[in-house]
Amino acid sequence: MNINKVLAAGEEVIYQPKLHWFAYFNLARLVRNMTTTLFLSNKRFYYRHGLLRRTTHEMVVGKIETIDVKETLMGRIFGYGRVYLAGTGAGEMCMHWVKKPFELQRQIRSVQ
Repeated sequence: MNINKVLAAGEEVIYQPKLHWFAYFNLARLVRNMTTTLFLSNKRFYYRHGLLRRTTHEMVVGKIETIDVKETLMGRIFGYGRVYLAGTGAGEMCMHWVKKPFELQRQIRSVQ
């Protein structure tokens, strides 16, 4: 997907997290992850996934209150984890199989 179609005027991408290659082991997960778009801009965090049933989450960077990272033992060894974002009025967002999850956490904090 072309990210420029989603960006608002004056918005620029700061960081674009990637999904870990472990996320591509079965066909259903492969399709979902191939249709996933993640990016952090100077204004918001954007997460969209799905082919037939598409889900989009957006969270204004200034409204993000909590960034939780969870890594299993395998995740620590191979460099992937889950990232949970919670914001004021925006609810929660969970992303699985994020490559270098602590880098994403650091990038979000640097924009705030």
